[in-house]
Amino acid sequence: MNAALLARPMLLEPVLVERPWGDQRLARYLGKSLPHGARIGESWETANEARVASGPLAGLTLRELVAQFGADLLGQRGMAASQPFGDFPLLIKLIDADDVLSVQVHPDDEQAAALGQRGKTEAWHILAAEPGAELIVGLAELLDPPALRLHIASGELPRVLAHLPVQPGDTVIVPAGTLHAIGPGILLYEIQEQSDITYRFYDWGRVDTQGRGRPLHIEEGLAVLRPERRAQRTQPLPLDDWRTVLAACRYFLLERWTIAGQRALTRQPGQTPSILTCLEGTLAIQTDGDELHLARGETALVPASVASLAVAGQATVLAASVPDLRQDIVIPLRAAGYDEAAIAQLAGDTGDLARALAASEPGERRS
Repeated sequence: MNAALLARPMLLEPVLVERPWGDQRLARYLGKSLPHGARIGESWETANEARVASGPLAGLTLRELVAQFGADLLGQRGMAASQPFGDFPLLIKLIDADDVLSVQVHPDDEQAAALGQRGKTEAWHILAAEPGAELIVGLAELLDPPALRLHIASGELPRVLAHLPVQPGDTVIVPAGTLHAIGPGILLYEIQEQSDITYRFYDWGRVDTQGRGRPLHIEEGLAVLRPERRAQRTQPLPLDDWRTVLAACRYFLLERWTIAGQRALTRQPGQTPSILTCLEGTLAIQTDGDELHLARGETALVPASVASLAVAGQATVLAASVPDLRQDIVIPLRAAGYDEAAIAQLAGDTGDLARALAASEPGERRS
């Protein structure tokens, strides 16, 4: 029964989140149906509370899917990433920053374990950006906690922040422990560990209608901050004429697929689910069990048990999965002719691919 139910891709119904810095770009750029006038800052495409919107499992949340189907849905890698929480391991968000977000930091897995949660390493892919748009990607200089406290208390923290100009198509990887913020005028896709631990350092003097500011978490943030860390822009690496690797670390692999016509993809079944988000055009996702049509701004889940996958249409798609760094990244990119430095930079300041490269054989090629 599980095999039949999980033989098809599933359309997901995201969770929409209002934020003081949000707007309506998700409707204008991606065709999302939003409440009129609401400041929707985030669409959580694969939140544990997101629901299946197609097929016989429609209405179930991702958390319920994992509880009911376990490894048949998530595969070996997905189940390992799901532990010890037994939930869906990757959270994909579409984020509309009409105003600058708070300057914040996230703990790593070890630090977050004390709170019964995961850490949060993430990557951003820029979908739209107004002229002059920037990200905050760390500290411009190394500062110890007493110096940072003084800068925060005096309102001078912005003076010591590092900025990175961005444009559509850029990808930036943000390791846990990095001080960061999304600047105004940016619409982006975010992939991260399934976690919502955020320590807010600085909120630009924002207050609500009662004149109250949002809580700050300065001491908690200082305890997990890695002041030397920077979010880094990656250099995408084409795998072939339609797939490009944008970012990769031990938590996630992010690819861009540019589809014109039909493409077939052989998957290693029982390893990882795939999450496909259509950015432009329309896409037909075909498996042995069914066909699902994906419109601009929609996200689909392909269960790990699906062995063969075909996609057809005229579309640009972001594809996310839980990787085996050696099998999914090091071997195919080496076979495509890339050197170690080019491959390693896809993981940014996490260092994950540098370690994977050091542990593999230089002569490895895809068999």
